[in-house]
Amino acid sequence: MNAEELASQLKQLAEQYKINTWCLAYSGGVDSQVLLHLLSLAKLNFIAVYIDHGLQAESNEWARHCEYQCQQLKVPFQSISINAQAAKGESPEAAARSARYEAFRQLIKPDMCLLTAQHQDDQAETVLLQLLRGGSAAGCAAMPRMTEFAGAWHCRPLLGVSQQAILDYAEAHRLTWVEDPSNQQQSYDRNFLRHSVLPVLQKRWPALTKTLSLFSQQQAENAQLLDQLAELDLLSVQISNDQLDITQLHKLDDARLRNTLRYWIRQNQKPVPSRAVLQQMVLQIQGESHDTHARVNWAGNEIRRFRDSVYLLQLQQHNASQVISWEVTEPLYISSIGKTLSLQIVEPAESRDYLLDRSILTMDLSVRFRQGGERIKPAGRDSRHDLKSLFQEAAVPVWERGRIPLLYAGDELIAVMGYWLADEFAVKTEGLLPVVNSN
Repeated sequence: MNAEELASQLKQLAEQYKINTWCLAYSGGVDSQVLLHLLSLAKLNFIAVYIDHGLQAESNEWARHCEYQCQQLKVPFQSISINAQAAKGESPEAAARSARYEAFRQLIKPDMCLLTAQHQDDQAETVLLQLLRGGSAAGCAAMPRMTEFAGAWHCRPLLGVSQQAILDYAEAHRLTWVEDPSNQQQSYDRNFLRHSVLPVLQKRWPALTKTLSLFSQQQAENAQLLDQLAELDLLSVQISNDQLDITQLHKLDDARLRNTLRYWIRQNQKPVPSRAVLQQMVLQIQGESHDTHARVNWAGNEIRRFRDSVYLLQLQQHNASQVISWEVTEPLYISSIGKTLSLQIVEPAESRDYLLDRSILTMDLSVRFRQGGERIKPAGRDSRHDLKSLFQEAAVPVWERGRIPLLYAGDELIAVMGYWLADEFAVKTEGLLPVVNSN
């Protein structure tokens, strides 16, 4: 481990990924202290950033240490204070990590790369944690050396270096660093592995960290192959980004079905559920029932089935009893459904026979949502229909029906936005087109 080797590695990455500036996540601990020293010797264009979680009484002292070290090495330094409050069911460790990376997301620019100092022993701990938690191939692949991050990049250049080699370097160069006392608290799973489990295993198997590092690389290759298979399977079953064809899904065996669902969920940037939750999804999909109430929930998301499709949805709080007055000269954003409504003046087209009469602009307009019992005579039809029948006819999923905006003039339903216009307010000349845009 030396500055020349690091400089060569990072310069190749800079050319490949068009990186102009490196951003070191600098905690003042021995790992990031060594990386700071190597980067300064390599004379690369980089800044060092200390994230103050405020979780330790010594955090201000650590910030001063980091600033002093950077001054000595003539490295640009920045300290950022964050709030790392844990959400319900979240550990302080996980909350701190999430808040730290969110701070870097705000800081990193497209031509930058975040550098973190995880090493071979960290990788071994991560692999073991994933194994003990029943992780997939992607989970056991652990930490990649290079990955996309916040529209830029994230690199872990010390991932192939052992903790002992880092300590040897620090002592040889007489570096000083801070010690976080929380790293000794064995109530944290990672610390328990580090202090009580790995030393015992390494006495029996001295090459353990190297072996686990190779294992993670193999799992990364396996995960890549599984993704390639899932991509092919998804092409045959996908109707839209958030909708799959159950008939086609039935052609996949359990393993390929779970693999496809896992990949589909990741592609929609949702957290991947556990194997147990995935198996619940498989049972719902394989069932013969068309029960529209069938659903599987996890982490603020859900899978629901309707007719011959399965949908991926985000759970949202929506008050269907709200009545919203609308000055239609301006678009109306409704946060509970995540949509913006507007009325656009257009000419009739072959794709639509009817528009709303512009006379409604002089009326008191409001947006409401289905309560039950609403009826409308759709433009061009002979009679009035209740919305329940119309929604069934149009194959609108049950859970969407209470979120579809209904446009009223006074107490008269004049449009089910995105679907039908009331016949008595419809024209075939220039008129108003109700538009619903997702945000």
